[in-house]
Amino acid sequence: MIFKSAETRCLFKILEILNSKESKYSEMFKHTKVSHTTLQAVLKEAINTQLIEKEDIGHQNVNYRITGKGKKVYNYLLELNKLIK
Repeated sequence: MIFKSAETRCLFKILEILNSKESKYSEMFKHTKVSHTTLQAVLKEAINTQLIEKEDIGHQNVNYRITGKGKKVYNYLLELNKLIK
């Protein structure tokens, strides 16, 4: 895989998870296997660049979902990864 940095791998995994369904922080933390600091930084950047959206649905209850732009980026990263293998 060309994605060597923890942040890049984390972003790819987040987009992969959210491409199939909405997710909560705890589920992404479990699947990305990065520190809370790294996950929080990547989520913040992904929200700021409009790759994902955050929806507060109650007291400390948040869902994340991928945007149209995020789906495009995910598909480009997937294709890039296939080309380099």
